[in-house]
Amino acid sequence: MVKINITIEGENIEEIVEEVLMIGIGIVKANKKNIREVLKVLADEAIDVLLEKKTLEKGAQLYKKINTEINWTYKRDR
Repeated sequence: MVKINITIEGENIEEIVEEVLMIGIGIVKANKKNIREVLKVLADEAIDVLLEKKTLEKGAQLYKKINTEINWTYKRDR
């Protein structure tokens, strides 16, 4: 079992968050090729999920509800 103790010292939480963000941005910039590859994999998986029949059916139902609401609002406001 590994135990990690972390202590954070700083004048305020804003400084700490800002420093962590700068470190994160540096890591992303230094690993653009790997980040890009990860994003491609995630995009492919997202498309696969969106193409599943159950997801498409939910999307179609949502589209019908939105379309009905738009038409109703248009007729009401006319």
